[in-house]
Formats: sequence, structure tokens, C-alpha cells
Amino acid sequence: MTESAIPSATERRSVPRLKTLLGGIVQFDDRKSTMDCTVRSLSAYGARIVLSEAFRVPDAFDLAIPHHDQTHRAKVVWRRGDCAGLVLSDVEEHEEPAARRRMTPRQMRRAHRKEMAAALY
Repeated sequence: MTESAIPSATERRSVPRLKTLLGGIVQFDDRKSTMDCTVRSLSAYGARIVLSEAFRVPDAFDLAIPHHDQTHRAKVVWRRGDCAGLVLSDVEEHEEPAARRRMTPRQMRRAHRKEMAAALY
């Protein structure tokens, strides 16, 4: 087994997260209060966000990602400085409000490739 094939001892995720640089909106108090953030990594079940005052974010909130036209129910699982790790659930797609689903790892990779290609043009 090569070194790259050995799983990291600290990696506990069942689905890998893709590195991103997406704008996000933390929404709480029934979406009356908002904070802008940057989504730095994203998977079907979790995310890492960066915001100026991560310690002031409530333990549970809605995370809107306008670029994906989605809103996720998020729960904070860790905080370090200006970063927070989230567990995501209840994906709401703005284009089809009645449809609720999670992006599969394949869909996440495809969306990531599209974002990277769009950034080149």
C-alpha cells in the first residue's frame, strides 16, 4: 500500500469534501438575521465555512449557497478562529422548492468542475 493510499488518521468523513471558494449566507432567527461567509469546502453532508466571527454563529442555522441555488440546514460541529465545520441536512433547491435532496459525491465533483471551468472564462 502506497503512502497516498493510506487513509489519514484524522480523516473521519465517509464522503470527501471538495475545496470551494463560494459565497454563502448564514441565516438564523427565522431568516431575519444574516451573516456573509465563504464556503471553503463542501460535500453532500458537510461544509467548512469562514466568517469574521465564527464564535458568534448559533449552533444551528440555514446556510444559503446562492451559486448552487440551495439552502441547507446546518449544525456546527467545531469552531476554530474564523472557521466552523458544519453538518448539512434538508437541502432545499430554490429552482424547485418542493424537491429536497442531497448532492451525491458525483454531482459534487461535476458541479465543482463546472465552477472551475466557469472561473477560467
